[in-house]
Amino acid sequence: MYRPISRVVHRPASAARAPHRRTRRRPRASPDRGFGDVRGVDDDRARARERARRAREGIMGRPTGAGGGDDADEITEQMAKMLAKIEEQKKYLIAGADRNANAKEIAYGGAYASMEGEGAFSVDAFRETFALTITDASEERVVFEMEGCSAAFANAFRRIIISEVPTMAIEKVYMINNTSVVPDEVFAHRLGLVPIKADPARFEYRGPNDLANETNTIVLSLHARCHRERLDDGSLGEVVNRSVYSNALQWCPDGSQLPEEERAKYSDFKRSQRESFGEEELGCVHDDILLVKLAPGQEIELECHCVKGIGQEHSKWSPVGTCWYRMVPEITILEPITGADADVFMERCANFNDTHACYACEGKGDKKTVKVVETRGCDLCVERVRELTGEPGWDEKIAVRKHKNHFIFTIESVGQMKPGTIFKEAVKILASKCQNVLSTL
Repeated sequence: MYRPISRVVHRPASAARAPHRRTRRRPRASPDRGFGDVRGVDDDRARARERARRAREGIMGRPTGAGGGDDADEITEQMAKMLAKIEEQKKYLIAGADRNANAKEIAYGGAYASMEGEGAFSVDAFRETFALTITDASEERVVFEMEGCSAAFANAFRRIIISEVPTMAIEKVYMINNTSVVPDEVFAHRLGLVPIKADPARFEYRGPNDLANETNTIVLSLHARCHRERLDDGSLGEVVNRSVYSNALQWCPDGSQLPEEERAKYSDFKRSQRESFGEEELGCVHDDILLVKLAPGQEIELECHCVKGIGQEHSKWSPVGTCWYRMVPEITILEPITGADADVFMERCANFNDTHACYACEGKGDKKTVKVVETRGCDLCVERVRELTGEPGWDEKIAVRKHKNHFIFTIESVGQMKPGTIFKEAVKILASKCQNVLSTL
């Protein structure tokens, strides 16, 4: 029996027809404007800016007859308030008493296309607006201001500095003798955290199957024995080497000092590192780091191999003790603070130390007015104002705003590298990352 190729369903005439679903037609690509044509996006942004300009001028097609002028003025005022609010959301984070407002960053280039001078990220515009100013610098710490970049850009530097700038650190410890109370593995871990003074740019990375040589390894040895001095009269004197410090780690420029049969397994120095470093001494950054305490009769002898690495693998290779940034705060008076409010503000937020005056009070009586002397304020004053904004009425008079594109950056080195050098290395690493991305496009 043949199977039917179709089936006819008879529907009563009274049955309601299903509504016809209309589908959206895909626009055709015209020769002058394709689907991925950048000119089309620019035209849309230009039209959006023109509409915004017409709205600001109050000429959105409203009649200019009786009452038309008032309507236009009202539209202009509303548009001005809206643009001011958008500008505040774009540039500032509002630090409130219990929460932060405008904390999100809008990275889409067309988000503010209707505003003059706004658009997608531009390298030329970045070069014109980006600025870096050093405010404090020392051998181990640098503070600078980074302006004209987003929080993502600043955070990229922070992460690279902490985990991707290479340094030298102790990776392998060969224990020859250890009669102290500290277990071998605990003491080896402690040695790994000692900062090593050496330029990582002059060394190569050591592979998993590579032997230690003069280009990828620094060898340090330690031999300390605790004992009592024997005086001339035969009596016992003071205890020697009770505390072993990092200055006991001695550089071995000729390579491993292990016995010959062991040395062949772990190192292969072709020449002395003295030929490359001359009079420069390699070793620990600080000589006063306490490594272990010994009792009379106890002895410790070992050899350390330092290799090149990054903090992403282990924190012992991180060149900084800490690295952070914060947004630049700004104390803004929204409405004049006068009279009794001025007294309350000065009592709650001001510090009366003459050498530390972020605010001042001018006038007397009801004409007394608060003035901001230092716009940024200090951490204590900013926190006082932020707490005050949580009370009724004060959030309309004063605000703590933080610039979204202006950061105070702090780098504290542990000593292997100067903080300025660390930042320069981070810039090179970030540039190489960008170049890798561009090469894959």
